[in-house]
Amino acid sequence: MRGNDGEGISTRTGSMSEQRVHEEAATWFARMASDEADWPGFTAWLEADPRHGEAYDELALLDDDLSRHADLLEGSSLPEPANDDAPRWRRWAGFGGGAVAAGLALLLAVQSSSDAPLPARTFAAPGAKSAAIALGDGTRVVLAPSSRLEVRGTQMALSGAAWFDVPHRPGREMKVDLGGYEIRDIGTTFTAVNDARGVEVAVGEGRLSVASDRLSTPVALSAGRSLVAPAGSSAVRLGSVDPAGVGAWRTGRLSFADTPLAVVAAEVSRYSGRQIAVDPAIAGEPFSGTIALHDDVSPAETLARIMALDVASQGGAQRLVRRGR
Repeated sequence: MRGNDGEGISTRTGSMSEQRVHEEAATWFARMASDEADWPGFTAWLEADPRHGEAYDELALLDDDLSRHADLLEGSSLPEPANDDAPRWRRWAGFGGGAVAAGLALLLAVQSSSDAPLPARTFAAPGAKSAAIALGDGTRVVLAPSSRLEVRGTQMALSGAAWFDVPHRPGREMKVDLGGYEIRDIGTTFTAVNDARGVEVAVGEGRLSVASDRLSTPVALSAGRSLVAPAGSSAVRLGSVDPAGVGAWRTGRLSFADTPLAVVAAEVSRYSGRQIAVDPAIAGEPFSGTIALHDDVSPAETLARIMALDVASQGGAQRLVRRGR
């Protein structure tokens, strides 16, 4: 397949050299940290060869180490990179094998002798774009538009919505704070939401638990199960979801089947970053179909065309109303 910049990237197994595998991993690492993130292509590349994920994880671990120990490394005798604006992996790789080896030796010494807590890092997906994140332990996250994630070791705090792919690590438990609810996970894929509408968790693979003062005991969720805690309500709803559809918004499309229009508008608003309001008179009308989140035509206009509605302006949002009103 080809990435957004036209550069060819292999997605097939074969006699590819280890050097080529790592070169492709570096290319994808830079792309997924930029505005050119191509999640479907990245997923296809990961699934094409088990070596791809291993190489990408190695690079993510190195990048995370370099980030956390940047001050110490900058104070060493390593030469200065020519371009401070380049991604970290590209800047460090430019030093050459000897300098990288020296840097890694220094990192190992620091890690073995320091018990200082890890600093918090904040990731954000502003505006109408999602953001792909690769953490040093192999965890992958995709933040929905207008979302933020604070990471401190195995502790996270989410505001907005995100998809998580957490690899199983013996003895490691990842925790995600959703503001009154906490996900505890030892290795699975799931989506989580923490916004003005409430808290939602849906599991695609594996198993996790959700704890809260509002729950008498933690709730265990396995693949295909969900938890919804609406804002302003003490009620918590457990339900079923299609595991294959968990996090489907990462592909840029959302599919619905006989779903109330108000729910469709809320979901499309969340994952497209473009706000859609619905006239209460049509909020309960069912919608079935697929909405592209990032086409040139706005999702509100697509919904209006399919359902024979009009789009009116309402502040910074688009409002769906009956035709002719």
